[in-house]
Amino acid sequence: MFFRKYWVPLTVFLVLIVGVSVYYLQTRPPKEPIVIYKTTPVEAEKPTPEAPVEETQQGGHFHADGTWHEGPHEAHEAPNGAISAQPPVAASRDYTAISVQIPEGITDPDVLAAWKRVDYIANNLWEWGGVANAETPELIAKLMPPPNGFSGPTAHSDGEETGNLLFSLDPTDPRSAEVLATYLCEGIIGGLSLESALVEVGVPAVPYLIPYMLDMEAMPVLRSRAIIVLGQISERYRADLDGIVKHIIIPRLEAILSQEKPDYFEGKDAREYLPRLK
Repeated sequence: MFFRKYWVPLTVFLVLIVGVSVYYLQTRPPKEPIVIYKTTPVEAEKPTPEAPVEETQQGGHFHADGTWHEGPHEAHEAPNGAISAQPPVAASRDYTAISVQIPEGITDPDVLAAWKRVDYIANNLWEWGGVANAETPELIAKLMPPPNGFSGPTAHSDGEETGNLLFSLDPTDPRSAEVLATYLCEGIIGGLSLESALVEVGVPAVPYLIPYMLDMEAMPVLRSRAIIVLGQISERYRADLDGIVKHIIIPRLEAILSQEKPDYFEGKDAREYLPRLK
């Protein structure tokens, strides 16, 4: 009886509740979900280390960890016992200069000055630049004195070994000049490659070549090798030779051509280079 009496009001009441709920949801949308972001903590920037004032006057440096070390950057022992890497040491520029034999009885001061210039060059090979190659001293030690053929105490195993050692010399290192001139002008190994290497050495090669040009006991063909290289160096570096061309090289070429019957090789080279150097 009760339900029949109040079913209409109850139905109306439920409809009103549903309607109000729908209206509320449409006018008040749900809030956006909360998202949690994980962040990485930022370390505070480390200040640039400053050298102690009293130590900067003495010189010093910082290590990779920011610690200050007084004095130059020498090798220091690392925590694991290893030695920290250091810049490579520059190759040695040491060499033994040849003793230039100045002819006796020179009365012309210009000729004497030219010979003194030869001696000066022999004692100052690095004045014209060049690069000290760390391998040069070892190669010179293997090549000098030249092998006594391919037998005896100074022999190499074969000609190929000798050639490989010789052509390993760096022509930008002026200490190579003595070896190159010796092998070329003593007839051990010849060819354009050796001549070109000596021309590349330049002025420092001159004191080693002049004695071969003037050696009257040597074969003319070997003297001519010295003439060829000296002629090319003289054309390139005449100002640096300071009288050597005029008072030593040119007179020798003139003496060759003054002979009634010059040697074929010397005569050919003298006729080529004398006009070019005068």
